Amino acid sequence: MRVVLVLFSSLLLAGCGAKSNGPLRLFFLSSSRFTSGNRTAVGAADTLATSLYALTDTATDKSNRLTRFTATVTYSPRREPFAYPTQLSLFLNNLAPDAPLTFLDTTLTRGDFLYTPVFGARTTAGTERWEFTAQDKNGNASTRFFVLSVRRADSLRVFNEYTLKLVVPATTIAARRFIDLKSGLALPAYTVMGGVPNATLQKLTDMIVLPDGLRLASPDTLGALTRFSDTRWPVPNRSITRFRLTALAPDGFNSSQAATDIQNQFTGTGRAYIRTLAKDQVYAFKAIKPDKTTPVYGLIRVVSVPNGTSTVGLQLQIRTAKQPL
Repeated sequence: MRVVLVLFSSLLLAGCGAKSNGPLRLFFLSSSRFTSGNRTAVGAADTLATSLYALTDTATDKSNRLTRFTATVTYSPRREPFAYPTQLSLFLNNLAPDAPLTFLDTTLTRGDFLYTPVFGARTTAGTERWEFTAQDKNGNASTRFFVLSVRRADSLRVFNEYTLKLVVPATTIAARRFIDLKSGLALPAYTVMGGVPNATLQKLTDMIVLPDGLRLASPDTLGALTRFSDTRWPVPNRSITRFRLTALAPDGFNSSQAATDIQNQFTGTGRAYIRTLAKDQVYAFKAIKPDKTTPVYGLIRVVSVPNGTSTVGLQLQIRTAKQPL
């Protein structure tokens, strides 16, 4: 998978905390927009961006080239919400950390590389460590990282809530439109469906936002709607998500706080595709991931939709019922 790059030479000297010597260099580009260091006051599902520039020193070896670039994120303790048990000892004994997620793993055959990802912060209390590594043909490697901390005063609630703010139309490979409803991650196309599709992130995806920002689809909706072949996104890697339009107004959404209240809003079989979203609609959903047997139940309130004249994109307020570890 290749990312199309546009290099701005005036930014190259703005690297923060990067080495200035060595045959392989990896810089954070620093600006008011980009995250380049640890942050301790990040809001749940905040949209953030960072930018890194990697380059090889060809002064002594003109044939040297970058060969690989990886970006991984590790969530601690877990990215998914969970209901706390009444016995603290049970909680401590079962809280195994999540395995790191690979956000990008690409091969390169060039002397430099600019990577500017936009991503959403975790929606539950905890930390996430973003680590970026560049490698070159001569076996050199350089790594940069930062840690983000999200604190929530409502961790003991029986539901998790967050708001996704998505830019539309989502026509580029960097558009975040592959949604893990339970954890609140909104993933870009290159992460899920890159040159080498990421099976782990495919299995996490519960919902796909269509590029116009007015339609939602379950990953198991095949054919012309999603246009992802069984080869690139195998059926065993697809979640089964169903939606049902409820009679709830925004006030009804706010008052649905018990796990049973949320679950009971989903009745019947539901549908795999929402054709047109409208402001203040409330949908109930039921999602079953490929490697799970217990469904995730939740509610989606449409806060805003793109209208062609406003800069506001698609905003969805999502509430999911927590489950025990």
